[in-house]
Amino acid sequence: MKLNENTVLASIDLLIGKNVALVPYKPEHVPKYHEWMKSPFLQEMTASEPLTLEEEYEMQDSWHKDEEKLTFIITSLPNDYSKSLDDIPEKEIKDHTVMIGDVNIFFNDQDQDPTFGEIEVMIAEPDFRRTGRGREALKIIMGYAIQKLALKVIGLKTFHAKISLKNDPSINLFKSKFGFYEIAISTIFQETTLEWTLLEPSSTVKLDEFGDEIEVYGSKATSEQHNNVLSTYKDLIDYWTKNVKIGNYA
Repeated sequence: MKLNENTVLASIDLLIGKNVALVPYKPEHVPKYHEWMKSPFLQEMTASEPLTLEEEYEMQDSWHKDEEKLTFIITSLPNDYSKSLDDIPEKEIKDHTVMIGDVNIFFNDQDQDPTFGEIEVMIAEPDFRRTGRGREALKIIMGYAIQKLALKVIGLKTFHAKISLKNDPSINLFKSKFGFYEIAISTIFQETTLEWTLLEPSSTVKLDEFGDEIEVYGSKATSEQHNNVLSTYKDLIDYWTKNVKIGNYA
């Protein structure tokens, strides 16, 4: 998505002592990304098909131009690095960090609702899994989508996450750390759909142009689940305000 073409988001999460930076997905990242996606495990977890290197470059270019995709590579300081990102000048972040995964938002609502996005995160490097980095990356991109996109277009109010039923760590991350709740299970695709929305739970019936009922975001949330979302929303905004810096990625 061109909106984030020259944006780098860097965060210092002092609570967990881990540092990640999100950078736009560029051609320079493709070879490493291509190596990641040769993994049968990652293919299964992300429901992806292996691509040739040439196809991967074409995919990166397509995503870069697609106004309905917001894509960042997750980078991190090495595990044995003695400094934090706060100690490194913005222009040197690129030189000190390594690629560890990606985090994306797809603006794919069937009714073109600009406040909806499908979100996903992948920590591809095994040594960086279950270290808090995936959680931090989600905090940053959700805060960005809620707060900063509102200044340019309109902020997001609803997120869906489609996750493989075999990916328990990811499901637990979204549910326990962010307040997402399950709204559907696909036995065909073997995935669960989780929801997070600021919209009030509603029993309102919405119809499409053919008179068929459309599910309203938030309609499956209990009062407790909605309150959990509001609580995590406050945490996200507090985190974004206190810890996230925005700079330029050359």
